[in-house]
Amino acid sequence: MKRNFIIGAVLAVWAVPAVASDAYKGPPVKGPMPVFAYETSQNHCPAGLRPVVMGGVISCGTPNHGMSYQAAMAHPGQAGQTRHARRVADRYCAEGMKGCVSR
Repeated sequence: MKRNFIIGAVLAVWAVPAVASDAYKGPPVKGPMPVFAYETSQNHCPAGLRPVVMGGVISCGTPNHGMSYQAAMAHPGQAGQTRHARRVADRYCAEGMKGCVSR
């Protein structure tokens, strides 16, 4: 019983690095982590600091990017769609009459 427990513990510890290595497959981060300003009407940070977002977590600090987090995450707007006037039919076809009349 004790031997099975030890073997199970060794296998579990041995498998942890294999599981942990698959956690993040994104591109490597080059340079310092971006710190965006977080736009809010309330500031509960100590003097000289402001709300910032770093890695998706809101905390107090000083931003190193010029744009806010909301502006960075905003979805780009669609290109303006041209609206064309609807063409009205040149003919009038009365119900119950044979044929159509041009206007």
